[in-house]
Amino acid sequence: MDLFTPLLPPDRLHPNFKNLLSDNSWDVREVLADWAKGFIDRDNKFVREFQTTFNSCWWELYLYAVFKSLDIDIDFSFDAPDFVARDIPMVVEAVISSHAENSTPEWMKSVSDLTGGGHIEQRYTETLARLYNSLDAKRRLFDRRYSGLPHVQGKSFVIALHNFGTPDSFQLGDVAMQRLLYDIEERETFLKNESIPLPLGIFNRSEFACVSAVMYSSVATYGKVRALGQSTEQFVFQAIRIRNNSELISIAADKPDYIESLRDGLRVFHNPNATAPLPFGLFEQPDVREFRVIDGEMLTTCHPEGDLCMRQVMRIAPHGADL
Repeated sequence: MDLFTPLLPPDRLHPNFKNLLSDNSWDVREVLADWAKGFIDRDNKFVREFQTTFNSCWWELYLYAVFKSLDIDIDFSFDAPDFVARDIPMVVEAVISSHAENSTPEWMKSVSDLTGGGHIEQRYTETLARLYNSLDAKRRLFDRRYSGLPHVQGKSFVIALHNFGTPDSFQLGDVAMQRLLYDIEERETFLKNESIPLPLGIFNRSEFACVSAVMYSSVATYGKVRALGQSTEQFVFQAIRIRNNSELISIAADKPDYIESLRDGLRVFHNPNATAPLPFGLFEQPDVREFRVIDGEMLTTCHPEGDLCMRQVMRIAPHGADL
């Protein structure tokens, strides 16, 4: 599958895809090509969509790489959901949260986005609305279509969601998702656009019992691939990890000294009320943070070096070089 030979004129290509074509992104293309090995374009539209809409396809490639790393074999003979595990009773539907209409898309980052501009609670609330819309749409799709498919029935149904909703989404971690799914603070609702009440704690609602778990990441981004790639250019990585669910660890390192795995930053939120629960051990890896509610208490796994919460990357261009 040739991802990178443009199929359309430049004015029809997504800005993120055009960035991939630059000479200094050879390492990014190399990592993505590795992610894509074995991926099957079932409807012969994937490459075109990767080049024109980008983010949803990027997320699917990342998920496929994660499944390969966990030895989860995917059966591509079914047209839906997006991933049907061959040897375990699990299906996964991928979705992204995109920017709201008339708002700034994630690829148009400003200095304030990189320095944490804006009130954090307002940013969480904006994120909540985007996440809820994405999850509810896929829950409705399951009820309307997937629940009737023989290869889905009786299996764990997982929604895999990446947040591309705002230019600073890579900085916001999983706080909004914790609130949306579990409502540990018992707020019950939040206001979308300061006027429309939407529910919190949706895993406690009967209509979401069909959702076994939510896989989530806000850092499976360009920076992820920069961390994994082999470029010898000068990059500075700034990251925050959380250890034992309380201790924040700040990291600033040049690329040769920075360590990040493929799965770092990936979260799996288990639904305690699921009709077909996701087995706890399936994603039991040090670099995957799992959330469970047992006897009313939210419990999380903890990476010994801290779970990745956010990461940003800055390229230091040589004097006189083109940025």
